[in-house]
Amino acid sequence: MAETNVRFLVNPAAGRGTGRSHLDRIRVLASRHGAGLVVSRKVTDLAEQARRAAEDGVERLLVAGGDGTMHYAIQGLAGSSCALGVIPLGSGNDLAGSLGIPPDLDVAVERAIKAEPRRIDLLRVGNVFSASYAGVGFDSEVTRFANEVKFLRGPLIYFYSVIHTLITFEPPRMKVVYDGGTFEGKVMFAVVNNLPRFGGGMRIAPDARIDDGLLDLVIVREVPKSVLLSIFPKVYGGKHVGHPAVTIVRTRRAEITIDRAMALYGGGEPIRPLEPGEPVAIEVVPGGLAVVG
Repeated sequence: MAETNVRFLVNPAAGRGTGRSHLDRIRVLASRHGAGLVVSRKVTDLAEQARRAAEDGVERLLVAGGDGTMHYAIQGLAGSSCALGVIPLGSGNDLAGSLGIPPDLDVAVERAIKAEPRRIDLLRVGNVFSASYAGVGFDSEVTRFANEVKFLRGPLIYFYSVIHTLITFEPPRMKVVYDGGTFEGKVMFAVVNNLPRFGGGMRIAPDARIDDGLLDLVIVREVPKSVLLSIFPKVYGGKHVGHPAVTIVRTRRAEITIDRAMALYGGGEPIRPLEPGEPVAIEVVPGGLAVVG
């Protein structure tokens, strides 16, 4: 492919420096394929660089980083014809895992350049898009703390953050309105999912599909912390499904109202703050993103 059709976008800060350590190899691969290469200066630069690629007529933007990197790049690619090529260099890599993209850098690049593009769904909260999920409650508090942990790498960050957050967490009261129903009560968390997995491999919505025009809403009602701890390991294999505290429904839209100020997270990044009593809508955008993989 010609240089104008393929471009690399690298987040050197991804994976606690994993992106930076692979930068020289990515330069070699970009040169081999005659592709342009952009190195982001800061995380907020990713959306602008992705938007610029789409405006420049780039057909495939190969983005090297983790789920947070992909989240920001998607803000610039949503609704465009420029396809996202996921090069997984992050801590969790849930989007890559859900697409079946291997962790090997060279193999991922080869696949991103040669595979046929396809379109997947996104979810939208206002003017913010996510390919993965939008969640609030225990999970969002875990993610917020995980982003502050500096001495661990990989999926272990999330496990450590779960244990830390569990000590002080108090379940909020939520009202969740979805297609065909309403839930009201105290919850551990509510997560609206486009991907089957989050948190570095936890299969929170094991039957979710990324191209069915639907979202999988997972609500975990208030349970004693000891019960949550017993459920937690089962999520990695999707074995929490069927637990009496867990409700999973398919919907095109969900509206969440919470009783205290918390943040809605998606792709490991804050999407927006939630204010007490203010309903926030999350809706599916069918075929909202082109991907290679």
